[in-house]
Amino acid sequence: MKRLFIFFAMVLTFSFAQAKEVLVCEVNGIISGYTHNYLKQALKKATDEDAVLLVRLDTPGGLLDSTRKIVQMFLESETTVIVFVAPQGARAGSAGTFITLSANYAAMAEGSNIGAAHPVDISGKDIQGEMAQKIENDTVAFMKSIAEKRGRNAEAAVETVANSVSYTSKEALEKGLIDGIANTDAEVVKLAAVKLGFEAGGITALNPSAMQKTAFFLSDPNILILLLFVGIAAIFLEFKMPGTFIFAGIGIAALVLFLAGINIIPVNSLALLLILAGFGLLIAEIFVPSFGLLTLAAVVCMGFGMYLMFSREGNMGIGVSFWLIFGVIGTIAAVFIFLGRLLIKDFRKKTVTGKEGMKGETGIITDWENGKGHIFIHGELWRAKSSFNFNKNDSATVTAVEGMVLILEASNNE
Repeated sequence: MKRLFIFFAMVLTFSFAQAKEVLVCEVNGIISGYTHNYLKQALKKATDEDAVLLVRLDTPGGLLDSTRKIVQMFLESETTVIVFVAPQGARAGSAGTFITLSANYAAMAEGSNIGAAHPVDISGKDIQGEMAQKIENDTVAFMKSIAEKRGRNAEAAVETVANSVSYTSKEALEKGLIDGIANTDAEVVKLAAVKLGFEAGGITALNPSAMQKTAFFLSDPNILILLLFVGIAAIFLEFKMPGTFIFAGIGIAALVLFLAGINIIPVNSLALLLILAGFGLLIAEIFVPSFGLLTLAAVVCMGFGMYLMFSREGNMGIGVSFWLIFGVIGTIAAVFIFLGRLLIKDFRKKTVTGKEGMKGETGIITDWENGKGHIFIHGELWRAKSSFNFNKNDSATVTAVEGMVLILEASNNE
């Protein structure tokens, strides 16, 4: 009996020792160098603690160079890596496809999708010519090698690159691209433990540092576009209303954050020049009467600039939301249409300076006798006449101007 007790105690101790903690980290947004560093630190922690790393992934794509580094890191690691495309409705687009397939266990939530990893040129279209064949062949080989390493369907994986095919979670499972479908971390860990042969312990979330959170925030193309427009607009307002330095402070801060962001996600310099040219045309519209032609040209420049901002070699699936493009363009157009209407209204307004502007003005009688006298208006003394009999310091209103003589009547408050 004593020996049996010792045996069961040893079995329980061995089982407990084999239970692996699962560390969970989240990757939302663009895959960049900061993403690689974040995952590298998370994987190191999992390795040091003999744990399993679970990566919750939701990305439209990212930098090819950073993606290669992450894939290489996952393939070479002796630590078990699980990639979970989640939550429901998430995607592992473009660069995310390579990362998902490189995991020891790949899972997707219901309603998520994966694929569309075809390389494009700086305009977002398929690359043409001999260079297209070279880049596509290289990317296809990269995807194929990942699929073969992890025992996945290489043909279906290659389709995501060669023909920009996307798969739902169910389709990806049927085609052998992923290992399971689940909706929670616990479900994924349970499925992975059965297939990979480990016993799962507790599940612990890894939180990024403040610096990493800032980097992830600045790696959002939509945020960078907004920072650029806020910065330029604030600097412009500072020149129009100098002295407060409030707009200057906001503009400088926004532009500094934008410059930091484009070190995370490389931008298309031509697109940036188009946006700056668009702002230049808007400023010119204020000083040059073009009847809206400069504004139209500015809108076109900024629209194409935002669309092409992140379309360049090495960027996979990175782009600005069309809703943001339309929103920014619409706001700018609305502001300048409003300003244009005010300018037209001022242009059409009749001159109201000098004696032509005296009609309807009210002043104070300084002296009056026999229907004639003088009235003080706007710091000037005018000759006046009227059928009314005024006394000194009475208030009178101008009804007409005859030569340099004002015609008066008693004010309403008289």
